[in-house]
Amino acid sequence: MAPLGSVFLWSYKMLSCRKLVTMIGVVLVLALMPAPLSARETSIAVVVNPGNSIRSISLSELRSIFLGTQQFWKDGTQIVPIVRAPSARERDVLLRRIVHMSELQFQQYWRKQHGHAPIVVVSNGMQVATVSKEAGGIALISTSDLHPDVKILRVGGYLPGASAYPLRSSAAR
Repeated sequence: MAPLGSVFLWSYKMLSCRKLVTMIGVVLVLALMPAPLSARETSIAVVVNPGNSIRSISLSELRSIFLGTQQFWKDGTQIVPIVRAPSARERDVLLRRIVHMSELQFQQYWRKQHGHAPIVVVSNGMQVATVSKEAGGIALISTSDLHPDVKILRVGGYLPGASAYPLRSSAAR
């Protein structure tokens, strides 16, 4: 029969081993769990017609385009800004990160300055269809809805998904 001290040592080692295995299991489960939707970030891509020669754009150029002060591309093609309807995540990014206006300010600005608003569509699919048909089309589209019929621009030198990409939005609304 083993001395009492060695039985306690063996029991302690087994208990420590079980705790270690349990802790490793808990850590693995937590590491493999998907992040909650409310914390996930989504990039909003800037897309143009595939025939457009532009490859990159700055935030200030985007601001000028979506405020209607820049109306032509460098090749002389008229710019056709296409925006999502109010309450869409892409429109929220446009208002907060590009033009720095509220919804009301944006609508009033366009009516006062241009007499009309940019083309407004209700879905990213409609944006893709319009941009692919309009030679000067430009729109903001969630990266989850990208389509090969449009060309993705770099913004500030970065493509969507890069850590320094400036156009992000919370995935859950």
